Amino acid sequence: MSVVNQQEVLASFKVLVSMAKADGKLLEEEFASLADTFEEIHLPEGVTVDRLLNEEDEPIDTLLTQITSEIAQEMVYQSAYAMANIDGECSSEEKELLDKIGATFTSSKLWGKQEWLETLERRSTKSSISEQVRQIDDPDKRAAEVESATTDACFLNAVLGAFPIPGIAIAFDMLIYWNQLDLAQAIGQSWGYDRANENLRKALFGSLGITGTRIAVSNLAKLVPVFGMVVGATTAYASTWALGKVANDYYASGGEMDTFSLRQAFKQAKKEGEAVYKTKADEIAAKKQAIEPQVQLLNEELKAGSITPEEYQVKLKELL
Repeated sequence: MSVVNQQEVLASFKVLVSMAKADGKLLEEEFASLADTFEEIHLPEGVTVDRLLNEEDEPIDTLLTQITSEIAQEMVYQSAYAMANIDGECSSEEKELLDKIGATFTSSKLWGKQEWLETLERRSTKSSISEQVRQIDDPDKRAAEVESATTDACFLNAVLGAFPIPGIAIAFDMLIYWNQLDLAQAIGQSWGYDRANENLRKALFGSLGITGTRIAVSNLAKLVPVFGMVVGATTAYASTWALGKVANDYYASGGEMDTFSLRQAFKQAKKEGEAVYKTKADEIAAKKQAIEPQVQLLNEELKAGSITPEEYQVKLKELL
């Protein structure tokens, strides 16, 4: 892997902030999502969340020229793409900036970048989490089923989060997102809500900052050496645990919880999730170790072009 220096890491994070501001404003939920996610990782020495989000923006052309290593260029494009497209509402300003990033980095070997990312965004297969929960009228049975689905999703996502592989990790980060979305929809369904209710999903995920922004920052964080297996697995487990708990409360309230209440409940539940993760850490590490050779083989096959991105996703899910 190419050597990535601190200047590149910092410039890469600043590009994401520029993407968040591409439409001329940084919405409160985008700011909160960036701030919360940056706080979860170890930023380069001397860099603070406040500095990243509030200091005067450097010209995007200047930032892009500071990102010279092949792996950093690849990951910046991946992260920017996820940020712009994951919610299905890529603005003209975001597309313009994304195109500029892609055009600037055309000299690097960004293997199949567009096809690969578009495939991840389409999500080729549906998680089985949703099959575990249907509308349930009995309160005790519903609580037990929701807890079971949440626990399963936590374990699955923690294993995915335990693979901080630069250049490939975006696939794992996006699968974590889809699994969390599926879990939230399944919990809503247990309360009698339509899985396809976009307004409820956007209200919940937007309030909690579970957006393309979180995926983008998490992916770029793999450039920071100390963001390793333990950090990635812990964050994936704890955030999924918190989402399950808060989603259940949200639907129980009839979708009436306000943003402040959701965010406070999520932070508290995330601490609980971190504590629960410690009791599962050995089991998660063992699962990661068991499938690591097969995952490495899949990565090599994908890069060599011997399997398609769709086949990669299917095979990865089969391993898990």
